[in-house]
Amino acid sequence: MSEVLPLFKSHYSVGKSILTLYPQGSSDGTGPDSVIDICTDNKLDHFYLVDDSMTGFMEAYQNSLEAKIDLRFGLIINICSDVTVKNKDYNLLESKCVIFCKNRKGYEKLLDIASFASTEGFYYKPRIDYKYLNDNWCDESLTLAIPFYDSFIHKNKFKMSNIVPDFSVIKPIFFLESNDLPFDDTLREHVFKYCDNNYQTQEVKSIYYKDRKDFEAYLTFRCISDSSPGRAKKTLSKPGFDHMCSNEFSFESWAEANKRTKSIALTRKKSSNTRKASGNTNKDYKELNESYGI
Repeated sequence: MSEVLPLFKSHYSVGKSILTLYPQGSSDGTGPDSVIDICTDNKLDHFYLVDDSMTGFMEAYQNSLEAKIDLRFGLIINICSDVTVKNKDYNLLESKCVIFCKNRKGYEKLLDIASFASTEGFYYKPRIDYKYLNDNWCDESLTLAIPFYDSFIHKNKFKMSNIVPDFSVIKPIFFLESNDLPFDDTLREHVFKYCDNNYQTQEVKSIYYKDRKDFEAYLTFRCISDSSPGRAKKTLSKPGFDHMCSNEFSFESWAEANKRTKSIALTRKKSSNTRKASGNTNKDYKELNESYGI
């Protein structure tokens, strides 16, 4: 891999990110950090936004257009084997997937998917199933990715689930992350084992805040956002959130990881004339450069 993809999450994923989508004009510390400002200040010509709903898409699209930065939008959503099954064990029967739209048609399809998930598929949370996704799929406009955390592999390994995905129609890309969590290495091994030579993997970094020093502010925000009557109180000493024992979910961490990865790829390329420089971003990701035409 010659690139680690930066997967930003915005405040439109309620309670999960302290990054906004509206530009402040500069990162001077007087307001919340903006995904647009971070990309502009660091001269990024594109960014990946993976949110829990379609609510922020238009704001992200308009602001990225004005900043002349390509937006590559993905909807992270719950997927199960059958949305008609609604019982107390539902949480063990579903996992996460990310659906990226490549163009205007993909955007329209993503709206339809989100609508179905929030109506017919809804059970405590928006959901789709593999049959619906397969029946409504279009390779020319959509790309399916399996996230590193909360995927069917993650849940089968660590949460006693027994989820069997249906990839008979769609060939997904599997994301890999390294965030200094105690189970990262084990999970990576299981992802590689599952993919073998049948599916492509891609290194990514989930980004919820700008710098490592923002981790405590982020954790405080999470504790406040998750507080509600009848639930155990969250505190900084015992936040009780998954994946929250690491401060690596930052743009600063991504920048360092991406620099290391590019350096390793360059060294390998120079040392071997017979090996192709690996890590060219998957064809599907190149196609995400296409204009949404909205």
